[in-house]
Amino acid sequence: MYFLIWGFLVWLGATIIFRFFGHFFFNPENALLLLLSYLLVVPLIFLLTYPLYKLKGLKKDERLKAAMFIALPGMFIDTIVLVIFPEVFTNLLVESDRYFGSWLLWAYSLILITGLSPRKE
Repeated sequence: MYFLIWGFLVWLGATIIFRFFGHFFFNPENALLLLLSYLLVVPLIFLLTYPLYKLKGLKKDERLKAAMFIALPGMFIDTIVLVIFPEVFTNLLVESDRYFGSWLLWAYSLILITGLSPRKE
């Protein structure tokens, strides 16, 4: 339950940030910022997951389950959010929805990968 709540809070925080500042990250006319949004989420995801795994004392085999629980709330909610994209992200161009969707898949994949990576216990 802890990791589901954490996943929801991460989703909520990211959604609020992109609701108000997403036009800086997902502007199809600014390839550099688009690229940076894909690159900068890598260390951010690691900062949002690995310390938590360590804090909770998770063994290697428990990390995948925790990673899935972190990713699932956002994945479920974003299936609806992406359908009503223009209403939720009023500051983003409708044409940027594909970049946003792609970025979401990238971020959720990174969360799941943190559950697979071989880190010392």
